[in-house]
Amino acid sequence: MEQETENGRKVMDLVARMGEELLKNGAEIARVQDTMGIVGKAFGKEHVDVYAVSNGIFVTMYHNDQTRCTQVKYIPLSTPNLGKVAQINQLSREICEGKYTLDEAEIKMEEIAVRSGFPLLWLMGASALGAASFCYLFGGSVADSIAAAPIGILLCLLQYAMGRAKISKVMQTIFGSALVTFAGMVLAALFVGLNMDSMTIGGLVILVPGVPLTTSIRDFFNGDYLSGTIRLIDALLVAVCMAIGVGIVYRIFY
Repeated sequence: MEQETENGRKVMDLVARMGEELLKNGAEIARVQDTMGIVGKAFGKEHVDVYAVSNGIFVTMYHNDQTRCTQVKYIPLSTPNLGKVAQINQLSREICEGKYTLDEAEIKMEEIAVRSGFPLLWLMGASALGAASFCYLFGGSVADSIAAAPIGILLCLLQYAMGRAKISKVMQTIFGSALVTFAGMVLAALFVGLNMDSMTIGGLVILVPGVPLTTSIRDFFNGDYLSGTIRLIDALLVAVCMAIGVGIVYRIFY
């Protein structure tokens, strides 16, 4: 019986860990609940009850000896990483195919969880390319797009520094949008012919919370109205913070 209980706890820890990482990295609620239930059943737990919202998980697992264990996890909203979501999805498929024992699955899951994000240079390059591309898409010239690239790099460095300093996402967004707007003004003043609006928009699009907004819509379609509302409010808050940052700079310099 003790061995059964210990095995059940390990399954519970694995299932809860997978759900936590999925939710933290931008997966929709239905995916989180389905994955946790499927993995629990793959390791012999026929009754796995999961209730998840966008910042918390409640899971109860029933063992063969009729005992049960429950875990509750608080999961703060954070920057999504869809790469980890894809890796955990693949791991769950391989678990269902019987490719991993419980211990091997725990090790693999921990490797995914502790894996760091992209290197700073990659983030800087992606930010530069994103700012330049969106600047061009929103009507900017080639010169505007080239000028928007360093704005994207500056924004990336600011967010990286503020993130390491554990500064809230609200302040990161306000300061980031203010920096983008100010940099666009400076470049337009220094180089005649550059379009400040296009450069500013190109940089600001990087801050747009596309993943939370998309996930909230998917949650609404799946009937998870509470989680969809939380994510939607989070996305709207980011939009408001962007407007505040831009407005502050315009108020000071115009």
